[in-house]
Amino acid sequence: MIKRSQNSGFRIQKRIVRFLGLILLAATAALAAPEGVASYERTFADAARAYDENRLPEAIAGFETLANAGQRMPEVLFNLGNAYYRNGNLGQAILAYRQAQRLAPRDPDVRANLGFAAQSAGIELPARNPLAAILIDFSRAEWLAFGSAAFWLLFLALAAWIGAPRFRFVSRPLAAVFAALLLLALAGAWAHRDLRQTPEGVVMTRDQKILSGPLATATPLLAVPEGAIVRMLDVRGNWVETELGETHGWLPAAALTPVR
Repeated sequence: MIKRSQNSGFRIQKRIVRFLGLILLAATAALAAPEGVASYERTFADAARAYDENRLPEAIAGFETLANAGQRMPEVLFNLGNAYYRNGNLGQAILAYRQAQRLAPRDPDVRANLGFAAQSAGIELPARNPLAAILIDFSRAEWLAFGSAAFWLLFLALAAWIGAPRFRFVSRPLAAVFAALLLLALAGAWAHRDLRQTPEGVVMTRDQKILSGPLATATPLLAVPEGAIVRMLDVRGNWVETELGETHGWLPAAALTPVR
């Protein structure tokens, strides 16, 4: 369930601490300019304060500034979604939550708030088969790191298999296990590649209809509410071929924003 207004201060503050921790780690690792880190920190704190004081346009502007400046972190997008939701912008809220979920797919707060926003918009989130759901429940970065580790462990197991024949009773099954893990990581990376090739898009306008062709005069197939999540299959001029459940059709490109 989405956090209530009386709890928003606690949730925001908890995420401020996490955000500042990430900023400090990034600053140490990348030797970022201290004034740049301080600027992001101030912007986040100011946006959080504006959210707590119900100055929602200011909160939205602050979190958007961070996202556009490259600070596209789950904490930023999560709180941006909260601000949009409280401001009545369901399409923007669902987009921000979905983008946060891409970076932190197992975060229970993101998942709960996205579900509540979808319920408020009167939409169902796209269904996935169990295998695809498992693969997407880990981020692309996690699969790449997991695949890199599996690759080097497989390399070491194969080297031991070749270089130490008397230990093949151990190195052979280990090589098989690491090869299977590498294939799993490749499947996860491929699932995210598929999402990048045909990304999800969020409908940003009300009273929108999926049409049978890329023409304003084409036959309406399905009415879709603001916040509906569709799959973007192809682009033709100012039109996007979309998939929503069993319905394939076209929407104006201006009515959609892709999930990054």
